[in-house]
Amino acid sequence: MTVVCVFMKYNSLWDSASRYVGGEMKGIMVPLTATYVGLIELVRSVIGLSGQEKTIVMKYVVEPGMPLVRTQSDADVCFYIQPKKNDVHVLSKFSINIDVLDESVAEAMFVSTMFNCCYQI
Repeated sequence: MTVVCVFMKYNSLWDSASRYVGGEMKGIMVPLTATYVGLIELVRSVIGLSGQEKTIVMKYVVEPGMPLVRTQSDADVCFYIQPKKNDVHVLSKFSINIDVLDESVAEAMFVSTMFNCCYQI
C-alpha cells in the first residue's frame, strides 16, 4: 500500500489570524486511496475517539491570510493528497488541523442537511 506522510494537529485553538495554535501534533501515514470516511476513522484512532459521539472537522491552510480549506468529501481528500504524492518537500506544508465538536455525526449531518435545504430554495 502506497502512503503519504501527513502532519496532523489536534487539541488546538484557532486564533484571529486563522492559525491553529497550541495542542499536539502527530505524523500519520495516509493511503493514496484514502476516502473521507477512511481518513476520519484514521484520525479517530490516532486521537483516541471511539464511537460516533463526536464530530471530526478537518481543515488546512494553504497560505497565511487565505480562507481555510475544509475537507469533507472523497474528492477533497484526493485533492489534499495530490501535492504530497507528487512532491516529498510538501511533507510539512498543509498539516491537517482537527477540530472535535461535541455533537454526534448524526446531528452534524442533520444540521448540514437542514442548512443545505434552506439555501437551495
